[in-house]
Amino acid sequence: MQWERITDFCAATTPTARAELAERQLQALERREATVRAFIALDVAAAWRRLAENVSGPLGGALIGAKDIIATADFPTLYGSPHPENAGPRVDAWCIAVARRLGATLLGKTVCTEFAFPRPGPTTNPHDASRTPGGSSSGSAAAVAAGFLSFALGTQTAGSTIRPAAYCGVTGMKPSYGLLHTEGVQAISTTCDHLGVFAVSPRDAWYLVSAMTMRRAEIVQARKPRRVLFIRMPAEIPLADGYGERFSTLQAELQADGVAAEAIELPFPLADFAGLQKEICYWEAARVLLAPGRMRLLPELEALLGPWLDRDVDLYAAARRRRQAYQARFAELVTGVDAVLVPAATGTAPLWADTGDAVMSRFWTALHGPAMTVPLWETEQGLPLGLQLLGGLGADRALAEAAQWFFARRRR
Repeated sequence: MQWERITDFCAATTPTARAELAERQLQALERREATVRAFIALDVAAAWRRLAENVSGPLGGALIGAKDIIATADFPTLYGSPHPENAGPRVDAWCIAVARRLGATLLGKTVCTEFAFPRPGPTTNPHDASRTPGGSSSGSAAAVAAGFLSFALGTQTAGSTIRPAAYCGVTGMKPSYGLLHTEGVQAISTTCDHLGVFAVSPRDAWYLVSAMTMRRAEIVQARKPRRVLFIRMPAEIPLADGYGERFSTLQAELQADGVAAEAIELPFPLADFAGLQKEICYWEAARVLLAPGRMRLLPELEALLGPWLDRDVDLYAAARRRRQAYQARFAELVTGVDAVLVPAATGTAPLWADTGDAVMSRFWTALHGPAMTVPLWETEQGLPLGLQLLGGLGADRALAEAAQWFFARRRR
């Protein structure tokens, strides 16, 4: 792991410290980008010039990257597509414009899988180049993990922030639905799309989110949770790399530390846990991406989405009603609970050609509450394993405080 070598932005409390951090990041980029391949476009010279201006603001001195599904004025937006005719407008999305006004320096655009679906891009995992960084925010997660950036913006419609953050060993935050505006971000599934954030630590992730939403960056303190729930996954969703044993050990450790830590069975039907988000997402995505004259897709993606154009609207409406009922059930579940704890993925990053299974995130994304992953463990091979924390809608700050407490407990 690179925990000791990568400093979170909140630790750089002076302009000099921020300048030194940015210099180390650009040096790391020079050394490793040829292997990691996190970017589709970048401008190092422009970044140096902006950093030399000693830009003020809460994000002054911060190098950031943006997933290639987010519109930017300085760089092309190709949505991970090989077809240049799909290029989007050269304007800044809301999140980019706000980050710039807060002092951030946009280093470049990071690799995205084709329209955020599972076809892998060229990015490799910084811990093992033979393995995937995850998808679809591949380059954003890898760029932070490799030490190139303090922050990267991605998206999550299924598991595209939490899973790659877990595979790459960084913090990923999917805020509550609507907290970060998605104007200027290519729509995939309008009721599942979220903007996501990658950072070294939970306090960094919340620092960026709070700055963008409130224009007042907050540095959260680690807060020991009083009560947490562990959700045991059914046997039909197998976990690898000792995840089950690690969770049992973590529960016992928390109980010994005075935390009320209870384990429960998955309180939702397995079929919907595995498939509800996909049912909603694919119905919506087909109507966005297959609209006549809109986008040119590779044949595999067209074949995946095509059948959903013929799916009856009553089935879509029924799926949304079920989601609404599950949202109410989850709100009851998290009452009086500081965090719900589940694995961030089914195991460590698989070999490169596979972006991994999003099953540990899909359902929670559809419920719209905040989610964060913390790089809590690593295997004997040095591969990260993440703990995922879930909270009730709007409980983003409290979840970040709990996540920072777990972050301080990370171990080899």
